[in-house]
Amino acid sequence: MEVFFIELIFFIFIYLFCFLGALSKDLVDTFLNKIQEILFIKIMISSLAVTILLYGFSDKLLASISLKLFIALCYTMGLISFEVLVKYSSIKEIGALVEEVYRIKWNKDKDKG
Repeated sequence: MEVFFIELIFFIFIYLFCFLGALSKDLVDTFLNKIQEILFIKIMISSLAVTILLYGFSDKLLASISLKLFIALCYTMGLISFEVLVKYSSIKEIGALVEEVYRIKWNKDKDKG
């Protein structure tokens, strides 16, 4: 039971720094009038998604980098995840991204040929 609480606290620790990264990106966008209001639900979802990813890789990451660098990575991943979630928040935008990737790949294969 003690191990569960330690892992839960560690997960919350990662979530906190990812959340702060996503929140700071949203606040900057709000102050620069890029968006009209704070997108709290998107902040929470993007933070949770990247927290799960970082938690899964945390053993390998902490074996190779220091805790301070890991905290900075959590914050940076929060910034990036929020930007990705806001930019590609609809199926149409995700489809356009996939189409762009295939177009780039097709042009690259065409040049080889």
